[in-house]
Amino acid sequence: MSEEDLGDAIKVVRTFLTARMLGTPVGTLQRETSADREASGPCWVSRVVLSAPVEQDALNIILDAVKGLGDGNERYTTPVIDNVRAQWTGYRANVQKDEPEPNISEIEKFHHLQEEVKNPITILYLHGGNNYLLGPAARRTTTRKLARLTGGRCLSLQYRLAPQNPFPAALLDCLIAYLTLLYPLSCSPNASVPARNIVFAGDSSGTGLALSIVQVIMDARKRQGTEQPTLEFHGRKVVLPMPAGLAFQSPSVDTQLNTMPSWAANLEYDSVPPDPPGYDAGFPTDEVWPSNPARGNYYCETSMLYHPLVCAMAANNWHGCPPIYMAIGSKERLVDGAKYVAQRVAIQGVPTLWDEYELMPHNWPMGFPNHALSEKCYHSWAKACSYFADGRSIHTHGTFTALDSQVRELEVTKLSSMSTEEVRRLMKCKQSSIRPFTGQSVAKCRL
Repeated sequence: MSEEDLGDAIKVVRTFLTARMLGTPVGTLQRETSADREASGPCWVSRVVLSAPVEQDALNIILDAVKGLGDGNERYTTPVIDNVRAQWTGYRANVQKDEPEPNISEIEKFHHLQEEVKNPITILYLHGGNNYLLGPAARRTTTRKLARLTGGRCLSLQYRLAPQNPFPAALLDCLIAYLTLLYPLSCSPNASVPARNIVFAGDSSGTGLALSIVQVIMDARKRQGTEQPTLEFHGRKVVLPMPAGLAFQSPSVDTQLNTMPSWAANLEYDSVPPDPPGYDAGFPTDEVWPSNPARGNYYCETSMLYHPLVCAMAANNWHGCPPIYMAIGSKERLVDGAKYVAQRVAIQGVPTLWDEYELMPHNWPMGFPNHALSEKCYHSWAKACSYFADGRSIHTHGTFTALDSQVRELEVTKLSSMSTEEVRRLMKCKQSSIRPFTGQSVAKCRL
C-alpha cells in the first residue's frame, strides 16, 4: 500500500467513524460494539464469569490510591463489587477460517484451548474503546494472534463500561481479574498463574487501565511499607505483586483530556474522529448519556481528569514499574502523550521498549491487518510479551520503522521536547474548561 493509498483509506475510515459516532446515541453504539459473537475460525474462546470477592479490600486498595495520589478534591462514584465477565482466548490449529464454534460447554472449550497452549505466558488483555465502547469480541482477532505468536493464552475482559459505570468501576474489574488469575477459586477452570507469567496487554484506553493498576500496586507498596502488599481476597490473605510486564499497541495515556499538540496536528492523518462525540449540543441523547447527575466526561467526574489513575501523564512516580513495550504510529493523534509517558518512565529507570511506525494511524494492526507494518507490529508486540514472561533482561531501546520497513534507532529518553510544567498547564487548562453535559455544548479550552 502506497503512502497515497494509505492516506485515502485512513480518510475513508475517519469519515465513516465520525458520521457514525456523531449521529448515534451512546447506548446504541455501546450495545453494537460490545456485543459478543460466535468465535469462528482458528480461535478457541471460553466464556467465564470471575466471582466477586465478599471482602472490600480490592475496592479499598483502589480508593486508598485515589486519595494517596490525589489532591483531596477528587469526586467519584463508589462502585459495587461485582462479578467480572471475561473470555479465555487461544489459537485453534488446523481449522478453516470459517470453521464454526463447536457446540460444547465452555469448560470443554477451555480444556481444548489449554491443550494447544505451548508456553506458560498468560496475557491479561484490556481492550480499548475510550472506556465506553467495545468488548472482547471486538479484539478477538488480536488476542488470537497474540496467543498464537506467544504460544500462550489471553484472558480478555468485559470490564464495566462508562458512562453507566464511571471510574473506578472498570479499574476494580481489572484488579479482580488479575487477582483471580493469581488466586483462582477451586471451581475456576484455570490453575493459579504466577505473576512472573502474567503480562498486561491492551490497546488505546485499555493502556490507561493497565497503567492505573500499576499505580495502585505502587501506592499499596508505599502505604504498607513493603514490596509485597497484601489484601483479603476470597477468604484468604494474599500478596498483590507486579505483573511481569506491560505491552501496549496505540497506547492512550491522555484519552479523557486530549491536550497534547499531536491531537490537533495529526487530525488529517489519523482515523480517530475530530473530537469525542457526546459533548456538543445536538448530539442524540438517550437513557445512557447525558448521565444523571450530569458529568462533563463519559468516564469520570471532571475533578478526576488530572488524576494519575485516570491520566497516566499526571503520574509523577514510575519507580518499581515492570518493563513496558509501546507500539504507536508516528501520525497518531495520541502520539505526543505516549512519547511523554515513555520518556518519563525510561528516565526513572524502567526498561522501556518504544516501537514507532511511520504514518500509521490509531490501532492500525486492527484496522489495516494486511499492511506489512501491521504484521511487523504484531510480531514485535508478541515478542515483547514473551520476553517479559520469560524473565529476560530488558534494556531500554527505541526504533522507528519506515513504510519501506527500514528501521532506525531512537533514544527513548529524548522522545518528547515538552516539559513537565508545560504538560501540566495544558491538562489543567483543559480540565478547568469542562462543564457538565446536559444536552448543551461544553466550553472549549483556549490555549
